[in-house]
Amino acid sequence: MANQLKWMTIVLIILLGALAINSNQQKRYNAKSDLIFDINRDDVFAFEISKSNESLKLNYDGESWSIENHDSLTVKTNTIGSFFNTILTLKKTSLVSKNPDNWDKFMVGDSTGTHLKFIDYNSETLAKIVVGRSNAEWSTSNVRIANDPEVYHTSENISWQVNPSPTYWGEVVKPDSANLFDSN
Repeated sequence: MANQLKWMTIVLIILLGALAINSNQQKRYNAKSDLIFDINRDDVFAFEISKSNESLKLNYDGESWSIENHDSLTVKTNTIGSFFNTILTLKKTSLVSKNPDNWDKFMVGDSTGTHLKFIDYNSETLAKIVVGRSNAEWSTSNVRIANDPEVYHTSENISWQVNPSPTYWGEVVKPDSANLFDSN
């Protein structure tokens, strides 16, 4: 009986040791800082979204947003608000890869990803990321921050919000029919 107790104690110590080692190794794959962006919304005066041969730039003049080279479209206020609320609170959840050779596999390569760049009042870049669709989980995106080699999962799927189509961000505002007949 004493011999069995001795062996069970040894096995328990070995299992606890293996658990501690495994836990330490898993910590290497967790993001050190959860937030992807460390910028203030008030500092953003433009942002650019580009993917393949599509590109879009939205500018802020201090009062309203406009789509560069699309004077006929008025920016949808709700779309801009939702974009900033989601993007600026976006977190990285887990490390997917540290190997730049895998960027295209995770759709965050220079030609396979969607590029997002925030610009300040002086036309200087505040932050930039490359976003890719996650094939493993529909509720997350893959992201590569600036020129860092690491690829992370995000806390939300943002692939649809980094859309370079002008009609996603703007709409044609039809004139009010009451004003058409006003002869003042």
